[in-house]
Amino acid sequence: MAEKPGFGQVMTLGRLALRGAARFFRPRPLGPEAGMAFEQAMSALLADPAVASHVRDARLVALGPEEDWQSLGIAVTPGDEVTVLAAGGFWASRPLDLGFGARIGLWLRAGGGAIFKTPANASTVKVAFGGPLEIVAKPPGEWADEQGAFDPAYPRGGVAGEIGACVIVWKEGALAGLEAMSRAGDYEGLVARALDDARNPVPAPEGWRYLWRLGEGRIFRDAHANGDHSICCHTSGDVGILQYPVDFPLTENTRLRWRWKADRLPCDLPEDIQPTHDYLSIAVEFDNGQDLTYMWSSSLAEGTIFRCPLPFWDKVETHWVLRSNPADLGKWLSEEQPVRSDYAKAVGAPPARIVKVWLIAVSVFQRREGLCEYAGIELVDGDRVLKIA
Repeated sequence: MAEKPGFGQVMTLGRLALRGAARFFRPRPLGPEAGMAFEQAMSALLADPAVASHVRDARLVALGPEEDWQSLGIAVTPGDEVTVLAAGGFWASRPLDLGFGARIGLWLRAGGGAIFKTPANASTVKVAFGGPLEIVAKPPGEWADEQGAFDPAYPRGGVAGEIGACVIVWKEGALAGLEAMSRAGDYEGLVARALDDARNPVPAPEGWRYLWRLGEGRIFRDAHANGDHSICCHTSGDVGILQYPVDFPLTENTRLRWRWKADRLPCDLPEDIQPTHDYLSIAVEFDNGQDLTYMWSSSLAEGTIFRCPLPFWDKVETHWVLRSNPADLGKWLSEEQPVRSDYAKAVGAPPARIVKVWLIAVSVFQRREGLCEYAGIELVDGDRVLKIA
């Protein structure tokens, strides 16, 4: 049985409702508009002879929030480059101004291989598996497996709207085709953004990969300045978890060390309820499937510990507010946490090993911007030091 919200959470919901009411006459868009205008613009671009000469196949589809996987009638081979230009989005609550655009919920798969998400609503992916190409629009939630089965424990209902998608399979790569398309026209900047994405890709930092459940992103990147390395995080209306695999024993002496600088937080309300659960953090995953995440908070007191308020994640994730003093924003801060004793306090009987280190960025709920930077991440146990970033 779900716990009843406390007084502080009720106050947060009240503040959120007031904001939603203030935006009633000037709602924030979820992205470019889907519908007839989008379809006509995409059809005209695809029909341009200079564009058509680069296109092997293309489809226009309209997707609802509760539909199953839809065949695109296109067969792809490993290595094919597929560009997706998408518009529209889904609303979870218009009164609370809660919704998400196509960059969050558009997924593809081919030939029974692993699912993959477009990093943005105008971006290109390289197909890893061959076979029939399928697409689905899925609100943030949980998969049953990496092949795209839906988990019945987390139903996909409760949202409304439409996502329109133009899916293009190029003959010889996306860059030349998008350059031709940009000369032919655009629709609300989608082509320009896809071209910029193709020209300036943002690979995941070396040794790290995005959690498959949330898909690839453009949130984290390696940075080098004055001989120093860091990982920069820029999140805005999206979500991503970056993971680094390790195999490290969890003992009384195990420490997680890192430095970070949070310049902007993606939420200015307490983050312990679903509609405001936007935050920046570093986390440790253990061999029992649990994770403990040390977060920056805009409003919760330092030392606050709470279970994640999101479905599925409430079974596996615990949050520890490590920083919340606004005077520390924009400053490099050095941290060292005794992971085993922290786990015992926050979760319970400690497991045996650490299996991953995570960086987390969530800004999908309030659709605000978050900026952060990490450096000097390492696991330490006596003389043993595992440098991660």
